Amino acid sequence: MRVSLLRHGMTQGGDIYRGHTDVALTAEGLLQMQQANAGFALPVDYLVSSNLQRCAAFAALHVQPELLDPRLQEMSFGDWDGQLRSEVWLAHAEQVKAFWNNPMVASAPNGESVAVVQKRAMACLHEHVQLALKQDKKHVLLVTHGGVIRAMLSDLLQMQPQALFNIDVPYGGVVCLKVASFEDHAGQPDYHISVDFAAKQDFV
Repeated sequence: MRVSLLRHGMTQGGDIYRGHTDVALTAEGLLQMQQANAGFALPVDYLVSSNLQRCAAFAALHVQPELLDPRLQEMSFGDWDGQLRSEVWLAHAEQVKAFWNNPMVASAPNGESVAVVQKRAMACLHEHVQLALKQDKKHVLLVTHGGVIRAMLSDLLQMQPQALFNIDVPYGGVVCLKVASFEDHAGQPDYHISVDFAAKQDFV
């Protein structure tokens, strides 16, 4: 089974900490997502989206009925949500530095750490993978955010915390996962999720 992680497209609002701020897509941003979706050779037959409108607006237009799951929301930046990055960096330089140095533990005031985001995002991923497998689905599409995708990859690849910032997930970018099903030693169904760098064969 294929799982595709699609980041939302370009949004309104400028260079801010978006987090849980519910900003809308630009026309270009919606087009970026539609172009990514049009590139799939394997049709999507199971769709789950963040409920924030920069993801949900695309999902609502998809031919596959969507499920909205708040666990796919972007990281909450708490008191920094909706503020310009440049202003936050000037006013809270030490807190920003602490977050960059240890993102799994540190967070914005009243915000989430990467560890918190990772826990909810991976729970979401595993729940929907299990449901999709039971329904014999072939291609799951999760419509989400850059921070969530990085958190998932960090868990799947067992990355060091600061390595998160070495992953560039562009607007409308897609990360492909492969789900291999098998039976465990007790004969019970199980699966393994891996990052699939050979997934180019699944794009037209």
